[in-house]
Amino acid sequence: MNKSKCWLALLVAGLVVNALDVLVQGKLLTDAYYSHLAWSRQDTPVYWFIVGDFVAVAVFIWVYGKVASAFSDGAKGGACAGFVLGVLVNFPAWEFMHLMVRDFPYALTWIETVYGILWYVVMGAIVGAITKKPVAASA
Repeated sequence: MNKSKCWLALLVAGLVVNALDVLVQGKLLTDAYYSHLAWSRQDTPVYWFIVGDFVAVAVFIWVYGKVASAFSDGAKGGACAGFVLGVLVNFPAWEFMHLMVRDFPYALTWIETVYGILWYVVMGAIVGAITKKPVAASA
């Protein structure tokens, strides 16, 4: 993959998924769940979440670069890769959260699983669209 396109994909996808997280995690789920759970930290500096999202996008770009040939090109292929990788990451992780953390609501397990998969699909579509291979010129 072209390095400048990778950097652009990192910037754009990182900004979009951070905006999604502000709305979904920072507002909707905090108001509905996290602010009411005794074990949930409310003092974590926001910049760690921003950095974490950019790191997640960078890891996705790295993995996508290794597996992109298994998917179609462009946004559609990136979204498909995002779906597969989103399931791989989110399904087991949130199920284990429910199993290991006392009073972790089962509804929240599924909300986070579905949201996490959609998060990867959106990220994958952006990365796929930006890093797609140029169409070969006809002779």
